[in-house]
Amino acid sequence: MFIIFALLIIAFLYVFQVVMLSSYYEYMKTLETSDTVRIIKETWNNDPQELSQTVNDLAAERQLYIHVADDNRVFAHRNFLGRNNQEIRDIIFSLDEEQMERYQNGEDVYSMTTLPRSKDGSKAIVMISRIAGEEDENSEYVANGDVKAYVFNYLEPIGSTTKIIYSQLNLTAVLIIFGAFLISIFFSNSITRPIVQISKSALKLPQGEFHLETKRRQFSEIKELTETLNSASDEIAKAEDLRKELMANISHDLRTPLTMIKAYAEMIRDLSGNNPEKREKHLKVIIDETDRLSSLVTDILDLSKLQSGVAELNTEVFDFSRHLSDLASRFVLLNEVRDHDIVLKAEPDIYIKADITKLDQVVYNFINNAINYSKDDKTVTIRLYRKAGSIVRFEVQDKGIGIDEENIKYVWDRYYKVKSDGETHIRAKSGSGLGLSIVKGVLEMHKFNYGVDSKPGVGSTFWFECSESPAPTDIQKDN
Repeated sequence: MFIIFALLIIAFLYVFQVVMLSSYYEYMKTLETSDTVRIIKETWNNDPQELSQTVNDLAAERQLYIHVADDNRVFAHRNFLGRNNQEIRDIIFSLDEEQMERYQNGEDVYSMTTLPRSKDGSKAIVMISRIAGEEDENSEYVANGDVKAYVFNYLEPIGSTTKIIYSQLNLTAVLIIFGAFLISIFFSNSITRPIVQISKSALKLPQGEFHLETKRRQFSEIKELTETLNSASDEIAKAEDLRKELMANISHDLRTPLTMIKAYAEMIRDLSGNNPEKREKHLKVIIDETDRLSSLVTDILDLSKLQSGVAELNTEVFDFSRHLSDLASRFVLLNEVRDHDIVLKAEPDIYIKADITKLDQVVYNFINNAINYSKDDKTVTIRLYRKAGSIVRFEVQDKGIGIDEENIKYVWDRYYKVKSDGETHIRAKSGSGLGLSIVKGVLEMHKFNYGVDSKPGVGSTFWFECSESPAPTDIQKDN
């Protein structure tokens, strides 16, 4: 690619420095001649007395023949061409009939002419321009007829110059191509090869090789691409490890109740089929394990729907205070059977807009989580109250084992539990282990703020906040 670019540059230089050199040289000389006439006119109009000095400077600087005169008088004359004045005059007045007629009429005459007896075909530019006439305000300097400027600009033969430039261009072309070759090798090693290596590393990802370490490079773009690939491979590796762990945990959760169901079914068939008391106990185990299986499958389906975006919200405005009282009453049995103390502290008449069914999952999971991790003090406090403005806060507080600050960010992960030695991401204490992941998905669907405040050995408070909604019109009328 760089070699092709270098060849294009060489072709460009050849066209402009060799092919078009003669034309460009003639064009620039023409401009120089026209500019000389313009300066002479300006000098005559502004300060005729300075004309001689101006003509002298222009002729010396630009190597010209300049003659300013009327029919009888010469106002300025200078020749820096090294040619005989008469020879130049003969060339100037060897114009064709059309140009001579224009000259006689006082018009500007411009001509590109080949020098007579020139062996190398040398050319010259001849320009005759009317500077002033008899009616001019500077008529004191005009003796007879119009004042004209005669400018003769010699074009040097550039054949030898072209050959030198062409030779130099050949040498330059070799150096450019060689440099382009070196640059190509450099960029191939510095850019192309790392990109190929990154591509090869990326192709290993579908094969299950996630723990890749691609070398850092000096170019910022490639460095960023390398870091992105390394970061992506690390995240994919974590996701893959979590997937394997999830499958292992689900397999364990499915296998255990299935084993229990099979074992107790065989016991009923072989041992307790005719014993009503034992049979009832065994059937109770089978029913409990079936419920556990059903709960696990339901949680997996709920989590899958939430994470895939398939789940839909059916929101409505309802009295959360009254609804929460009904939910809390279902845990009253735990106060009697398992010596738990479920305490509800809810401000009345708090209305919110949410999906009741999905919000029930949040409340149940918060309460079950608090019950499962309670220690000696089995008090679980449920609060619902108004904060500043129209913000409503729901909390479930336990006095259990608590969570270390560095592990709080993991509580919403699937199959999370913190052991005493700090190990994370193992099976939960009870249930499917997916409860808080489902809670996270439901609350994020509702766009509710949520979190957990916890201290080890003190307990945890799980909460979410939302905006209070006005009571429905029909309820307001009933009140």
